[in-house]
Amino acid sequence: MENVSPTRMNLLGRKAQVSLAAQGVDLLKKKRDALVADFFAVVKITLESRDRLNRTSQLAVAGLNQAAAVEGRPALDSAALAGRRQVRFDVGEKNVWGIRIPEVGAARVRRGTFERGYNAAAASARSLQVAERFEDMIDLLVEVAGREVRLKKLGGEIKKTTRRVNALEQIVIPRIYREIGYIKAVLEQREREDIFRLKMIKRSSAGDPAATPGRPPEAAA
Repeated sequence: MENVSPTRMNLLGRKAQVSLAAQGVDLLKKKRDALVADFFAVVKITLESRDRLNRTSQLAVAGLNQAAAVEGRPALDSAALAGRRQVRFDVGEKNVWGIRIPEVGAARVRRGTFERGYNAAAASARSLQVAERFEDMIDLLVEVAGREVRLKKLGGEIKKTTRRVNALEQIVIPRIYREIGYIKAVLEQREREDIFRLKMIKRSSAGDPAATPGRPPEAAA
């Protein structure tokens, strides 16, 4: 407490700091609750999307192996080469309690039968089905990736907010209360000393020899 000046002004300042810190804790807890609610909502949707992704990818790989066995790898490679294209991602942001949460998305990858750049009439039903399943898988991959990026950001912000709440509740506020207690104790001691001096001065002015400065009460007796 050596750096704490025990004055009434500092006492008022410390009380204001405690009030401000308590308000900060309340706001941070509300922010954390909102982030946690959003986090678990995204978790639920992400788990459902992951389940769909796993089922779709299994069907797509199984269909590809079957098509390769029946039609041959060169035929599938030719169809895949004709249907190549770029997938563009859209990256945006969503504001949640002043936090910029990334939003990742893309235009729908799944195309119609006649939009893949090769003669659909010449392609087998099996190869068309494989193409559809893999495009569905890519759509789900983009969806899951975007949600997992959001989950990572939300999880980091929840941890950061929790650390701030703990720091305020366990370190900052207790320290301010200790300083308030110290300042109050010093001011009360000073007040008692002032009252004692006033009493001594009053007794001295009344002619009480026991109150004479520098003279012990035994000598006056």
